[in-house]
Amino acid sequence: MSFFSNLPATATSNSGEGVSSLFPTIFEIVSSQEIDELLPASIRYILTNYWISRYPSWTTLQVNNYFEEWFGVGVQGLVEWYHIDKYNSTFVDKFYGLQRFNNSDPVLTQAQAIRQAREAGNPNLQWPKSLQLTNGQKRVVFLQKIILPYISHRLSEVYNKLKSRIAMLSTELDDETGGADKKTKLKRFVIKWFVRLYPLWNSLTSLLNMVVKLAFLTGRTGSMTFLEYLFKIEYTRMTLPLENGSISPSKTLKNNERPTRTNMSSIRGIFESAIGSLGGMAGLTGSQLFPAFIFMLRVYQWWNTEDLTTKLQKKLNDIDKDIPRPPNAHISEEASNDSFEDSEMSQISEKIGTKKSDICPICKDSIENPCVLETGYVTCYACALDYIPKHEGRCPVTGKRLLGCQFDSESGEWKVVTGIRRLLV
Repeated sequence: MSFFSNLPATATSNSGEGVSSLFPTIFEIVSSQEIDELLPASIRYILTNYWISRYPSWTTLQVNNYFEEWFGVGVQGLVEWYHIDKYNSTFVDKFYGLQRFNNSDPVLTQAQAIRQAREAGNPNLQWPKSLQLTNGQKRVVFLQKIILPYISHRLSEVYNKLKSRIAMLSTELDDETGGADKKTKLKRFVIKWFVRLYPLWNSLTSLLNMVVKLAFLTGRTGSMTFLEYLFKIEYTRMTLPLENGSISPSKTLKNNERPTRTNMSSIRGIFESAIGSLGGMAGLTGSQLFPAFIFMLRVYQWWNTEDLTTKLQKKLNDIDKDIPRPPNAHISEEASNDSFEDSEMSQISEKIGTKKSDICPICKDSIENPCVLETGYVTCYACALDYIPKHEGRCPVTGKRLLGCQFDSESGEWKVVTGIRRLLV
């Protein structure tokens, strides 16, 4: 952080002499954003590795599944709003010595820059109220920091699901003249255009943000995103306290003579001075410990080389190891006289607890591209994908509902998650 802070600020500026010194370097802002993105992921990693994976239950799984809601929107939203409202800065930006300001009037910004350059040693110099964020700008910063990332994350999840669904059901979605009702046709129409327009929207916003960043590098603006540029929100270094009550009475007392007599005002000043000193020490300690904590999290992730996803996948693979074999009354007695390939297929089926049969129980034809269900029966992979969602996730032979099939309340359909496994021979 010391290296980034000592880098020169924006080289040129169209706003006038001295204004460029208000803006931090792009390296400082990018470093702050990287730490900001790492913090939620690190907290989720600790929770998953030391609590959820060791003590799996309905409660811990809900904590993990709704992490974006309770932490990303709830906890982080409260913390960020407190810092935006009090310091005109976010939680991580405050540790990096960065804050945002209102640049609606470039003349006032230029005057403030010149004033800071001339009165660099003045202890009473404050950041003027006219350059602080308005209530509307604070809401814009909160929207960009908390709300929009959450919405974007959820929309990306929906897009990925719909994209794979359209790849499998493209002919159905393009059939506007079929026997579907108006509600179904409207739903298909919305899905089709959402999948087409969402990538374009992401590309457009990325392009606009890139243009603003290039303008930041040339010194034409102090904003880092297109939304900040629209609302005249720019970055500056947090070198001055905010005007109106930001300077504690203890700092004023240090510059004046000692009171002639002790009274309630002086006692209160001494008490506030002590509290202010403790607060300053706590802030200095936090500013050093917080980056160290983030760094140690990264080192721990590198050190712990075993992937947590592999562990969870292994547990999922073993979920059906104790399921008994199905009855073999439907299996032909002539299976023992099959070729060597059929014998090899039987050995593989025996390992996973199934009996091999040449006839698919769904299409009543020879099995092609085989897969095994949770109940142990082998069917055609395409037949299983088509049959099971249409029959409420039930096995075509036993009629039992598969554990790996779930009902999607949004689409109103059954979906196969882990209830089918393909046999690769």
